[in-house]
Amino acid sequence: MAKDFVSRGDLRLIPLAELRLSPLNSRQEIAAEEVEAMAESLAVAGLLQNLIGHLTPMGIEIVGGGTRLRALQRLAAEGWSRHPDLIPIDPVPVKVTADLQEAVAWAGTENSARSALHPADEVRAYAAMRERGASLSRIARSFARSEAHVERRLKLADLPAEALAALRANEISLEMAKALTLAPSGERCLEVLESVRGRDVRPEQVRRELTPGTVPSTDRRAVFVGLEAYLAAGGTSQRDLFADRTLLEDEALLDRLFAEKGAAEAERIRAEEGWEWATWVPEEYVSWTATQKLVRLYARPGKLSEGEEAELAALEEREADGALDEAGRARLTELEARREGGFTDAQRASAGIFVYCSSRDGLSVERAYQQPRAVPRGAAEAAPDLPQSLIEDLHRIRLGALQARLMDQSELMLDLLAFSLGGGLRPWARPLAISPTDQPIAPEKGEGTSYPPRLAARLEPNTSLGPDGTPAEFEAFRAQGKKHRNQILTEALARTFCTGSSGLSAALARQLGVEVRRIWAPTAQGFLGRCSAGYLDRLWSELVPAAEADQSFQKLKKGEKAKRLEALFADPATREALGLSREDCAKIDAWVPAELDWPEAAG
Repeated sequence: MAKDFVSRGDLRLIPLAELRLSPLNSRQEIAAEEVEAMAESLAVAGLLQNLIGHLTPMGIEIVGGGTRLRALQRLAAEGWSRHPDLIPIDPVPVKVTADLQEAVAWAGTENSARSALHPADEVRAYAAMRERGASLSRIARSFARSEAHVERRLKLADLPAEALAALRANEISLEMAKALTLAPSGERCLEVLESVRGRDVRPEQVRRELTPGTVPSTDRRAVFVGLEAYLAAGGTSQRDLFADRTLLEDEALLDRLFAEKGAAEAERIRAEEGWEWATWVPEEYVSWTATQKLVRLYARPGKLSEGEEAELAALEEREADGALDEAGRARLTELEARREGGFTDAQRASAGIFVYCSSRDGLSVERAYQQPRAVPRGAAEAAPDLPQSLIEDLHRIRLGALQARLMDQSELMLDLLAFSLGGGLRPWARPLAISPTDQPIAPEKGEGTSYPPRLAARLEPNTSLGPDGTPAEFEAFRAQGKKHRNQILTEALARTFCTGSSGLSAALARQLGVEVRRIWAPTAQGFLGRCSAGYLDRLWSELVPAAEADQSFQKLKKGEKAKRLEALFADPATREALGLSREDCAKIDAWVPAELDWPEAAG
């Protein structure tokens, strides 16, 4: 009889009928569905943990395992008939104590800090239920676990018995057991198991060893091609449940599909946008070696009238308030597209693009490049309209104009600084060159360029030694206050601003109303005299309405043409003599070469 068990901490088999719930058990009320789930688990997997009882004058009272006791009682009431192969669990293993204080301690431990099953025992319990025909969802309901959790545990159940035994003996970790599930065979699994048992080997190292030559489904090539397309082409794969990924086993096939789809996408974009050529780049960026011998073209920014700019601002405000109708949105889209501008048809017809796939952005396009013009054998190469040195000067002037406006934008520069340092951007995509390194803005021939004194001062060579950085000097600097500090920081950051290919420079120039003509004028020495005669002829025809009827300009020598155009830009008397209208003069005052326009985003 149960009353004979007086030894402390004995594990004994007690008839189920002699067990009852102890008042010490804190879980006096249990939901019926919880009891039903436990009954189902016991019916399929058996009793995996003993009950805990207190020996009292009234018999054995269960202080730990009340839910299991109720579930056993339910199965007994059913005559142990829930499943044909169910073996009655009666008598029941119970750990018994006659010490009241110990029983109280056991009850507290059991009900407030229950220890979970060892993963190996949990795996075996799930496997036992599966062998009896239980479905995944049924096992999950029985153990109050998610189906994903049960599926992963059942994957471990497929390991060789030696591997599960090593897990149970804590000779390998649970993470190592998960890695072993990638073994292509039981023999290979045991081979690796012996090499890692009791050793400090990282599970990821084992994963790589067991899956050589595979490509994870998160690889940019796999994402671009698509798993379904890869499998449809005959590719094989392996599912890594624990890393939530699929491993593609045929990298050669993946590379072929990647190249084919990439070439097709490049041709599609070329045809849709009207480029002369398109090149697919298998790497995830376009290298300098691919573009070093090409001529880079830039999109032409669009221009809106003052009235259209005001209309666009009003439409954007209404859009932000959610008050824009369909017609308004169409107009907003139209004005935004016109202001954004783009590549001209002539540019597209003679230039091309590079198409590639990056890990971060997927399918990407870098626009636009032009092949150098071939010169027939024996023919003299025509001089370019603008020599490369002039183009570089104009780009420096353009950058200087933006930096001059940025010098008064403290908050904006701090935002750009944070964006550069904390945005995870690639080095060539950062809007600020945070060395800090002042960017070159002094043109080779600077006539006609006039930077603000604060910016121009840094262009002069400085041979004096700076402060030594002593504590006293630092304190003197701090004593000048935050306004002084912020101004120095803003100016220093403005001098680091560099032109990238993301379109950010163009957006900031529009936002700040950068006008290059405020710091630059087309002079004969700095610009006009360095252009071709044909370029000067076209420019005169563009700016002087009566030029087509008057051919005298074209008969001038190149130097004379440059001087004549310089006077047109700078001398009111010249304009008056030509009979130019106010609108004609405004056009001349606003004119800049295309190379001083801001390039838009490349992708």
